[in-house]
Amino acid sequence: MSSELFILGVPRSGTTLLRIMLDSHPNLAVGPECPWTAGSYGQTTSFKDLYHSLVKDQRGPVANFSGLSEENVALILGEAFSNILSSYAQAQGKKRWLEKTPDHITEIPFLVQLFPNSKYIHIIRDGRDVACSSYKEKETWGKNLNLSNKGEKARNTRLNALRRWCLWITQFEKWQQEYNLDVCQIRYEDLVEEPRIILEKILYFIDEPWSDDVLNYGQKKHDIPSWEAGSRDVSQQHQITKKGIGQWETKFTISDKLIAASFADYSLVKYGYQKTLN
Repeated sequence: MSSELFILGVPRSGTTLLRIMLDSHPNLAVGPECPWTAGSYGQTTSFKDLYHSLVKDQRGPVANFSGLSEENVALILGEAFSNILSSYAQAQGKKRWLEKTPDHITEIPFLVQLFPNSKYIHIIRDGRDVACSSYKEKETWGKNLNLSNKGEKARNTRLNALRRWCLWITQFEKWQQEYNLDVCQIRYEDLVEEPRIILEKILYFIDEPWSDDVLNYGQKKHDIPSWEAGSRDVSQQHQITKKGIGQWETKFTISDKLIAASFADYSLVKYGYQKTLN
């Protein structure tokens, strides 16, 4: 089986910008988010729901058909998922698909079950800027943030969004080691500062040739649903902007900075960002 490709990142980390860029490549179809994979964003019936019904229900096939295992079901569902996105890619005249749903960074064990040979592009953005952007979206997302894929929530504040950033990237690090994931890690700031260098790195990772189209993404047509906050933002800006870098320095209060420094600086410095308090 060929490697399935996923773009991951804490929400508001630049995953949509990256997906639009790669969707501009003549060989790659990177469509809208897929909350129907694992039930992100509410009550959408998902492949994950179906998986649990098939493998856990006493009337399901695993419990009643001898020789049929959870692994069999997972691979069959993975193939069905891949067929959906492959059909989408073909309809766009493309050869391959990538999938981008930010919350899937919390679903690595499930993705590994469905796609044992998958590759991941992990985009990281300064967690304090992520927090500012997440807080800005409170009118769209509601008053609460999802802290996990188990329904845990916290009020949408800058500090809680930063806590989520720390939690999610730390958990991803553990899963990366546990499952020996094949990951290309990039930073949002590097993508907007040196887009060609970073995109060349990504295309090399997924075995695709360079195309200038990825830099001219504003001239291409993309499927942009209204319910995706990130897609809305990118659709309004047809070229790369750096205005979101370092916004936390003016939007965090002194109190915010003191608290953030106490729990987030270790992770921030680890990924090359400056300490909160100089």
